[in-house]
Amino acid sequence: MNKYVVGQRFVSEPEPELGLGIVEEVDGFRVTLGFPASGERRIYAAGASVLKRVLFREGERVNSKSGVSFTVEALVDVDGLITYQGEGQTLCEAELVAAGSFNHPQDRLMAGQVDDNEVFDLRQRALLLQNELRSSELRGFFGGRLDLIPHQYYILKEVSSRQLPRVLLSDEVGLGKTIEACLILQRLRAVGRAERALILVPEPLVHQWFVELLRRFGLWFGIFDEARCRALEASNGGENPFLDEQLVLCSVDYLAHSEVRRAQAIDAGWDIVIVDEAHHLEWSPEEASDEYQLVEALGQKSPGLLLLTATPTQLGLAGHFARLRLLDPDRYSDLDTFQEEMADFGRVAEIAGKIIDQETLEASDEKALQEIFHRDQAGLKKRLQDLAKKKKGARESLLKALLDEHGTGRVVFRNTRANMKGFPKRMYCPAPLKSGGDKVLLAKLVRELQAESSDSESDIRYNFKGDPRLDWLVSFLKARKGAKTLLICKSRQKAIALDAALKEVLNINVGLFHEELQLVQRDRNAAWFAEEEGAQLLICSEIGSEGRNFQFAHHLVLFDLPINPGLLEQRIGRLDRIGQTSTIQIHVPYVVGSPQECIAEWCHQGIDGFESCVHGGAEYLAKFGESLVSLAVEYGSSKKTNRDKLEAFIEETQAFREEISARLAKGRDRLLELNSFDAAVADEVVRKVRAAEKDSNLKAFLYDLLDFYGVRVDEQEDGDVILDPSHAYVESFPSLPPEGALATFERQRAITREDMMFVTPDHSLVGDSIDLLVNSEKGVSAFSLHESDDPGLSVEVVFVLETVALSHLHVDRFLSPTPIRVVVDIRGSDLSEERPLEWAAENLEPGDINRFLERPGFNREFLDAMIGGAEELASKRAKSVKTAAKSKAKKVLEAEIERLLDLQKINDNVSEEEIAIAKAELSGVREAIDEARLRLDSLRLVVEGEVDGLQPT
Repeated sequence: MNKYVVGQRFVSEPEPELGLGIVEEVDGFRVTLGFPASGERRIYAAGASVLKRVLFREGERVNSKSGVSFTVEALVDVDGLITYQGEGQTLCEAELVAAGSFNHPQDRLMAGQVDDNEVFDLRQRALLLQNELRSSELRGFFGGRLDLIPHQYYILKEVSSRQLPRVLLSDEVGLGKTIEACLILQRLRAVGRAERALILVPEPLVHQWFVELLRRFGLWFGIFDEARCRALEASNGGENPFLDEQLVLCSVDYLAHSEVRRAQAIDAGWDIVIVDEAHHLEWSPEEASDEYQLVEALGQKSPGLLLLTATPTQLGLAGHFARLRLLDPDRYSDLDTFQEEMADFGRVAEIAGKIIDQETLEASDEKALQEIFHRDQAGLKKRLQDLAKKKKGARESLLKALLDEHGTGRVVFRNTRANMKGFPKRMYCPAPLKSGGDKVLLAKLVRELQAESSDSESDIRYNFKGDPRLDWLVSFLKARKGAKTLLICKSRQKAIALDAALKEVLNINVGLFHEELQLVQRDRNAAWFAEEEGAQLLICSEIGSEGRNFQFAHHLVLFDLPINPGLLEQRIGRLDRIGQTSTIQIHVPYVVGSPQECIAEWCHQGIDGFESCVHGGAEYLAKFGESLVSLAVEYGSSKKTNRDKLEAFIEETQAFREEISARLAKGRDRLLELNSFDAAVADEVVRKVRAAEKDSNLKAFLYDLLDFYGVRVDEQEDGDVILDPSHAYVESFPSLPPEGALATFERQRAITREDMMFVTPDHSLVGDSIDLLVNSEKGVSAFSLHESDDPGLSVEVVFVLETVALSHLHVDRFLSPTPIRVVVDIRGSDLSEERPLEWAAENLEPGDINRFLERPGFNREFLDAMIGGAEELASKRAKSVKTAAKSKAKKVLEAEIERLLDLQKINDNVSEEEIAIAKAELSGVREAIDEARLRLDSLRLVVEGEVDGLQPT
């Protein structure tokens, strides 16, 4: 039996992750060890075989808790405790640092702590995949549960490549500004350039944003309101509540009107701030709103700022200037100067439009170009000559020059439907229904409109018995058996009543979707609707028009019509999306002579809201909203419907629509649109993403890794995967809920089944699973046998070349942690090329390390000598890797610096700060690569030749 002494150091062989243990108590046949590194205590039977005494040998380094470090020259045993001596210093083993070097691969091997070859190989595969994912130019491009829309991915690439992502995203309604902002945020988080993010939105959009972030991107944002802030302050001793979460979603109105919360949010510090509906931030040279001042203060402290608005200039240049001022207050400091510049930029855009449309430039156009290119007259003359001669590429060359000159082109992005392809057609399918002279029915429909337009639905009780709209719906569904149909109506009460009435007369699968259902239940119902054999009809309250993607359906039933044209567009937008494969059929059942007929006629003929995208919805609502309700009530209440009043009202609306359309057309900036989307660049990005998603290597590796940890993987016939961690060998497997998850690797499947986990290279399950393995001791040491005619030893050593640098430098682009594998024999010969990883898997057999260590002739010094030889070879390879990394960094970053310097000569929008940051980035990256060091990660000792007696029993 071992003699235990308080202060001795041991390691628990089954639990090496506990760290270096120290004997705290010796009591008869029991010994108690504390493990300071992990904060654990264990009681063992005296003489337990699982405990291994930790003893350092001469030539090894020891480290103390106080920071003393030296090479051991002698060991002295004093009453059972070892005192290490060396370099004029002494150290009792009780003072060894808790995470001592016994965890090094060579120490584990010499202690007989080895893993199977399969685990060693799996660790190498994990290191290689980790290197591939972290160095990928597409890192952060995969995770969104959405179609790969080219213009969105172009903006993602362009904006996220900047050190200072401060831009105005102003795509037209329906083109996905929210998606673009989330894609940029996801990318910045993936590469380590943004950890803390604050999103500010109008109060009604808080839930919509929360759903979009969680469902599409897997980002869980904390919604902060007064109740949440007070609860956090009560639990954390009054500390700033905004420090409790890294990702915060908040109403801009709430923060703007609370002096305390506003100050706390500003003091909390954010890497990026995102503001939706930024056109509501009111500013004038004399006065700024509370909301504007809030965003201004946040923007001054946050390196990243994204402003979202669909109306960048249509509401006036002063408002546009106000938003640009938030992005760059130094560049945009004077409104009058800005208005003069914009007049020039308007002329630039007008000429650009002619070039794009291949129209002939007039003398006045060329004169204007000479004024624009006053710094490069020779270059302009050459471009105009080439254009006149119709030389290939001349038009593109002149446009590119104009783009570089364009004032706000680097901070404003705007795509329009007119410039995009892929939108579906809309077909208005009215369903006029006869009332049969039923005055009670018409009176009921009047009350329905009055209650719904005043948000007082609680005052009425819906009863659809005998309602012709219900009869129409039944007939409609019977005639289109199996066709997915989305029905949206005003309220939860109406949706529930309609569901109950329909089920009394028709036996089909119907799903419900309203705000009082729990989020999980809503997800399940939406997923059921998406299933081919699932619900044929999904009945939604107004919440169904927010943030959801139902583009797999082609029939939309509007059981009632909102007074707000913007809300009508939002409803149709659930199906009218880029990527929709069929014409959208918009069905509007209404009773002839009812208020609903009046509204339907106005929406169709007045604003053209069914078959065209509505612009300026808020302006329509402000001008016509109240009048429309009054007219509709009168229309449904009169004994004789007054068509003249309705037609006059429609004519007035049409005139207003023409006015808005003219204003929008005049404000259209073709050059800005061109700057916001490069089809060739976007298509290449999308192509690369698709190719990466088709690579089966990720799935194969992940399956092997999950299997190693005991997570059950059950792949279904349709490709869906059930992941069950209930039998895993770790207490809580990262990124998997305890009850398991249904997952898919297919993008289109993930889009239609939002309840499924979408596994991509960016999903946390991939990164967390790799980290779980490579940050553990699993596979760091292995022992194998190779039966051959030549006796001897070889060692396979895996080093990792890694940097330590600030995350915002994103050094991984050029040098991510790189595994360098070296195989040497007993003479130091390099066998790496003739023995690749595949050779090892096919030729090596397991062996018994303890039997081998009992044999004479092999010791720690011998192993260290072999490792040293391998390290020399690895160091030479590391130099080549670092040289290539510096060359790549120089090529990429110097090119960006040169472009910025060239742009600055002709475009004042390029600031000195941006150039300084770019230069500092290059310097920091070079320094980080120079200081990269090799770390010994794992090794495998191989006995060559006769292996009898070393096989495991």
